[in-house]
Amino acid sequence: MNKIKGMENGRWVPYTIATCSAVLLYVVITHFHAIHDAIYALLGYTFPVVMGMIISYVLEPLVQFFEGFPFGKLKNRRLARNLSVALACVVLVVFIIILMSALIPQIISSVLSFIDNMDGYISQLLSIINSFGLTVEETVEGIDIDLSAVTNYSANILRTIASYLRENIPLVLSSSTSIGSQIFTWIIAFIFSIYFLLDRHVIVEGLKRFFKLIIPEEKHETVRQFASRCNSIIGKYVIYEMIDALIVGVSNFIFMTITQMPYSVLISVVVGVTNLAPTFGPLVGAVVGAFILLLANPWNALTFIIFTIILQTIDGYVIKPKMFGGTLGVSSVVILSFIIIGGRMFGIWGLLLAIPTAAIVDFVYHQIILKKLEAHRKKQRENRVTEIQAETVAEG
Repeated sequence: MNKIKGMENGRWVPYTIATCSAVLLYVVITHFHAIHDAIYALLGYTFPVVMGMIISYVLEPLVQFFEGFPFGKLKNRRLARNLSVALACVVLVVFIIILMSALIPQIISSVLSFIDNMDGYISQLLSIINSFGLTVEETVEGIDIDLSAVTNYSANILRTIASYLRENIPLVLSSSTSIGSQIFTWIIAFIFSIYFLLDRHVIVEGLKRFFKLIIPEEKHETVRQFASRCNSIIGKYVIYEMIDALIVGVSNFIFMTITQMPYSVLISVVVGVTNLAPTFGPLVGAVVGAFILLLANPWNALTFIIFTIILQTIDGYVIKPKMFGGTLGVSSVVILSFIIIGGRMFGIWGLLLAIPTAAIVDFVYHQIILKKLEAHRKKQRENRVTEIQAETVAEG
């Protein structure tokens, strides 16, 4: 009878929601691969739009800066917005052109120099192997490697490339078409980002109006605070990660230039880019850089590894905490868990988005779930006190 009364009082709602949630979770777990493939297929079709939204999101702080200065005094705010978007796009394009003009020749020169010196590097590698008391045959035992082809690699490289191109013309044409398609896709994404930036106010107002209609009025402020917090976390994370990668890459370049190590530009770019991936990225950059330097000079490789350890220690315990401050404040265990799970489930995107996702989940848990549970427990205690008082009065 009490159960029926509870159902009549509306208590069936949470039970129904819990049951539906359990069924939904079961369906997701049992059909995870199908859902995963469907998401990737959907992203493949909508990639230019999604990337356009991401680019516009990254550029928005710069646009807002230009809206305040130098276009802050314009009375026509629509014109100020349009001019700010145009100026932000020009700044981005000029920055990319300058960066590519500075890096590409240096990278090509480093790669060509690396290829030209391949014979000497291989000899150096063989001498390192021999220094450990091993023979080349013992080292490559069980591995199908043609040592004569390897030692003559640099002399035959052009002939090998020409032969490969001649024998794989369809594959080369297909790869070239794919590269051209990717470039075109990124151009379309950039154009989409311009439209998103120009119409940001209209899009935001439309979303606000929609959510106000579907969300209960008493929840509006909670949802607004949650959206604002998520925006702050993601925005600061993106900006600080890019700045941090730039600091690490430039620091590495300065050190390699001072110590006169070869391939400073190439290795510094690798170190800076891989530093964008949390936890495992710096390790990959260190291994790649150390291997390249090991072929040229083992002592340079050792010095590079020592410097990388020092730099990553300073970056992890000084630079990043100072930049992020109390914005994220998430346990390292939680972040590492999200990195591992995100990397396994979604690859490089899972690694890149692991930290902001962990921060958002942590915020939801502490600021929403725990507070609701605490409020519910407090209400239960108050109701219990009221019931005891009523019983006491009735007995008296």
